[in-house]
Amino acid sequence: MGSRAERLIADVDWETLAGTLHLRRLLPTLGPRIVELAKGRAGDEFRVAVEHAVETGRRHGAFLQLVSLRAIAMLADAGIRSSALKGPLLGEAIYGDPGRRPSGDIDLLVAPEQLQAAVEVIRELGYDAPQDYVDAAGLPLLHLMLVHERGELPPVELHWRVHWYETRFARERLLSPAPDPRGEWRPALDSQLLALLLFYARDGFIDLRLASDLGAWWDVYGADLRSGVLDGLLDAYPALARVVPVAVRVAEKLVGLPSSNLIEEMPKFGLREGMALRLANPHPQASRAQLYADTGLIDGLLTPPGGFNKFLRRQVLPPPEVLAQQARQAARGRARSPLVRSAGILARYVLTMARLMRVPARLP
Repeated sequence: MGSRAERLIADVDWETLAGTLHLRRLLPTLGPRIVELAKGRAGDEFRVAVEHAVETGRRHGAFLQLVSLRAIAMLADAGIRSSALKGPLLGEAIYGDPGRRPSGDIDLLVAPEQLQAAVEVIRELGYDAPQDYVDAAGLPLLHLMLVHERGELPPVELHWRVHWYETRFARERLLSPAPDPRGEWRPALDSQLLALLLFYARDGFIDLRLASDLGAWWDVYGADLRSGVLDGLLDAYPALARVVPVAVRVAEKLVGLPSSNLIEEMPKFGLREGMALRLANPHPQASRAQLYADTGLIDGLLTPPGGFNKFLRRQVLPPPEVLAQQARQAARGRARSPLVRSAGILARYVLTMARLMRVPARLP
């Protein structure tokens, strides 16, 4: 892609580029590489903006690491296994600098049966009780969010899984096998890669942050992986057999992740997988509501066999507590009527699918 990069650099408005990357939280991630590719042609203001973003991210990343390691140590003291997900530890591993990957919160994985005990431990740091909806087993859809009562520490999300379609993968492959007070344990490389693909798919293949993580991860670890490295995991967790190949193909088109190295025989995509692939949006310009609907539609398209009712409960007809929580997060005073919300979501799904049927198949 070097020759194409050369042509693009000649036409760059560096101020606009810096502003766009900043808004999308990509300035410290992609900025240093762009400066490198520009070979001295990047404007001084752009280079300064990149350096400032990386340094700011480095300081904030160090703060997040300190809080994360403190939380992990407290959980270990209580006999609770935990592992850090994403965050500055990932940034340091794949970019060589925790400041390259901005994070706003701390994501920790714990076993589902220890989730409520983990909440009590984290609250000792001054966090309020989580307000998330939980089912009859006491489990949220993905995680419980704890917000510090005085706003002095970053939010903590306690996960019991990393994707809607799995209930065993995170526990069996990503969770420390024993309490680890130093937070030094790391999953096997194939599990790390699969987790990044699941994060990307769960977020609807929107923007370039998670795609960039995949590209950077492959640059560091790809040479250490055998061909077909994901085949065994897909056999062990069949509920992921539809979503992971699509995530691999999206990452291949956007950042060059070599699909043939990851899955020996890529399955043939049907209509549902093809539509999900075409919904991948590296340059989101749509409204927040439309992007939210597209993410939900990808969930529906890639839901494993037998999971349609669960999809409806997640995306179309969630419990009233979930609607109230979404209203709070969107700064609305009151949740919309479930019927009104469901009708609006379904209408967006129909319009999006109709548009995809009219537009030639390509990934922007």
